[in-house]
Amino acid sequence: MEPRIQYARTSDGVSIAFCVMGEGPPLVRAAVPGWNHAQHDWVAWSRIFPPLSQRFRVILYDSRGTGLSDRSAMDFSMDAMLRDLDAVVARVGLDSFGLCSWINGVPIAIAYAATRPERVSHLVLVDGWARARDFPQTPAR
Repeated sequence: MEPRIQYARTSDGVSIAFCVMGEGPPLVRAAVPGWNHAQHDWVAWSRIFPPLSQRFRVILYDSRGTGLSDRSAMDFSMDAMLRDLDAVVARVGLDSFGLCSWINGVPIAIAYAATRPERVSHLVLVDGWARARDFPQTPAR
């Protein structure tokens, strides 16, 4: 089953595409800026997201400027990335949720968890880095 795309609006007016699949505790994937498309990711990562949706309520979103989100957005700062995540979480109506991400999405997940610890029940990070200068030395790279 293909996910149904919905939209959330950020506090600075950017339209963010997202989808929700499955039942259970919420698990939000912090978007990887420049490399995400929620509808496509569902298929491309079929070994991860569909199985997860059998135990969790999986929420995927497209960060500003990518996928089906607003392509005219020009602010790609960390604050802007956090606004994208805030908008989706608010639209879905989540108070607390697990947050996961990998590679370039990890700094967003870390920043969100650090600034809103009461919202993040679990944090799952894969092949990530906290500082850009650390990335070239990661095992994944």
